[in-house]
Amino acid sequence: MSSVAESRPAKTQTKSDRLAQTRDARRVPPIAAFGLLLLWCLFLFFYGLGQGEFYRTECLRAIVAQQVLDSGNWLVPTLYGEPLFTKPPGMYAAIALASLPFGHVTEWSARLPSALAATITAFLMFGYFRRVLGPGGGLLAGLLAPVSLLWLDKATAADIDMLQVAWVSGAILCFLRVLEGAEDEPASQGTGRWSWWLAALACVAGGVLTKWTAPAFFYVSIVPLLWWRGRLRLLWCRKHLVSAALAASVCVAWAAAAVSLAGWDVFYTTVSQEALQRLAPSHHVHRLPWLGMVFHPLLVFAAALPVSALVPLTLRRGFSARFDARGRRLLEALHCWTWPNLLFWSLLPQHNIRYFFPLAPGLTGLAVLALYAWQHDRQLLRWFGLHPRVILIALLIGWVAVKLTYVHVIVPERLRGREPRAKGEALAAQVPADETLYLFRLKDEGIMFYYGRPARRLANPEQLTSRRQPTYCILDAGDWQNWPFKERTQPLLQLTDEQQAPILLVRLQPLERSP
Repeated sequence: MSSVAESRPAKTQTKSDRLAQTRDARRVPPIAAFGLLLLWCLFLFFYGLGQGEFYRTECLRAIVAQQVLDSGNWLVPTLYGEPLFTKPPGMYAAIALASLPFGHVTEWSARLPSALAATITAFLMFGYFRRVLGPGGGLLAGLLAPVSLLWLDKATAADIDMLQVAWVSGAILCFLRVLEGAEDEPASQGTGRWSWWLAALACVAGGVLTKWTAPAFFYVSIVPLLWWRGRLRLLWCRKHLVSAALAASVCVAWAAAAVSLAGWDVFYTTVSQEALQRLAPSHHVHRLPWLGMVFHPLLVFAAALPVSALVPLTLRRGFSARFDARGRRLLEALHCWTWPNLLFWSLLPQHNIRYFFPLAPGLTGLAVLALYAWQHDRQLLRWFGLHPRVILIALLIGWVAVKLTYVHVIVPERLRGREPRAKGEALAAQVPADETLYLFRLKDEGIMFYYGRPARRLANPEQLTSRRQPTYCILDAGDWQNWPFKERTQPLLQLTDEQQAPILLVRLQPLERSP
């Protein structure tokens, strides 16, 4: 985009003119930028992807995905024979799809969807920032997007969060193309293009089918932005309403299919409880919930380090004047992506940093604009002696060291003493291959995943009384304390779960038949 400064005398050029000229002058070859970003993503997201056994909720995602492969049911997630609607099936289906070539879920295949989602998110940032700031700005956004503690773990974890970030990022960035069309393209009749509306709401639907909170992140971002720019009427245009209806119909169709297979009561009870935990003030975990409201945003900024340290620069008076109209619109969008979501989710219960992850690209985007402006306007931080390009290079090199440390030091250290694979194999050695293992309150899916045999959860031990053959059960301390059949139970193996709590494998002898 040509700068308006070309028709002005040099002495009257504004800061936004100088940034626009620099953007055009310092071009990065597109192929070189694409290749460099691809290498960066391959290193950050695929190096060490299969390193270490499953950790924490990775185990749950993996074992549910394995049951998708075993049962062929891609619509209703199941765990030990019971429907599991705490999360929609999106991530489980993605893991199962990535595992199809192997025939079973592995550490590498379970983490592959997150690595691909992280790569897609980085390239989405690269593409949109390149459109606004030029090739250099796009490359800067792509390189810095994953440089934070939030990404370090989640971008290579067999968990839902990274896939949710990709869906939310796609939805918001596609909507920015809608807003561009509404403001800059007369042919769009002030409502944006159909294709971008459909793409944005399709991403929202994908987010809903991955984790329920995607629409909240999307609309909490775009409504303040539209209000700021005086375009709230876009929410009532035909293109938005039709696109939203189509996206909602996809989600409703899945819900209807799930209800038909699993039953309304199970679906409604689980989903409503999940919603209450996230939205109802009565479900605050802490006795003083306001402490979480005040301090949790600080924890989010800490988790987004080191790039979040640059974000305060974007709050300086006159910062937006350094950009042209497109740059200012992007700056406003990133502020609306970050601060309303940070406020909204801080006011709700269940403060967990990973719940805030979909706002991370907005936070990173602000840091990119800060570094971009600083690079082209050294007066932004006159007191800082180093050139911003030196800071950028040091930051990237330092992050390479952080990644290597994470893969070769942190991952092995956090698994020390857990040994889920060895414990799962020890269980499998004690239970005949054709027997089902029964469990009750046990929640250690890590050991059960590596056990790799059929398992079923029962509500209470009395459901075993009708069996006429030896039955194998795995009990936690509470199960054993209340176990009603101790006189005919043979302990086989005592272990500790991944939280170092005792668990016990037992064989329950059948009742002797009367002559």
